[in-house]
Amino acid sequence: MKIKIGFFAIMLVLSLLISDHNFALSAILSIVIHECGHIFAAKLLKINMRECRIDIFGASLTPSSSDYSYKKEILLCLGGPSINIISAVLSAMFRPDISNNSITYFIFASITLALLNMLPIKGFDGGRILFSTLCLALDITKAERIIAVASFMAIFLLWIISVYFLMIASSNLSLFVFSISLFFKLFLNGN
Repeated sequence: MKIKIGFFAIMLVLSLLISDHNFALSAILSIVIHECGHIFAAKLLKINMRECRIDIFGASLTPSSSDYSYKKEILLCLGGPSINIISAVLSAMFRPDISNNSITYFIFASITLALLNMLPIKGFDGGRILFSTLCLALDITKAERIIAVASFMAIFLLWIISVYFLMIASSNLSLFVFSISLFFKLFLNGN
């Protein structure tokens, strides 16, 4: 499997490490565990992976071929978020020190990553699960239209939440920038 790392991903990791290395390391670990969950699911489902691409939106795995069923796609997509939730629960159950910020950051990062990935946004695990589920019942054109609307609504909701947080906190732009970036990536670039 090839690994491709984008320039902006490197810059994002470096900026996180400079600002708060405990949180950055916890976030990176939860991303690695997430992708390992997908790789493990792929191995169980006998799906070969061609590459792992790391960019500003996180990591993504590309299968060698797409000739597997929608049911396998659903299980493959569930692998990452499931292992994030399992690792967060196990960390919470077995953490030796309740005041350890690194473990708390890891639990928070893992749960946030799992929930964010389950949003019904095209390209996210939740969007791929929704699309595959729709394709089991509808034709692909209708499924594509529905996923486009669901993606727009989810990103719009993220944007509304980010504006709300900007108004009450006025200090953190991360969710706002993330939602705007998603909108441009999915709807203006046509990806």
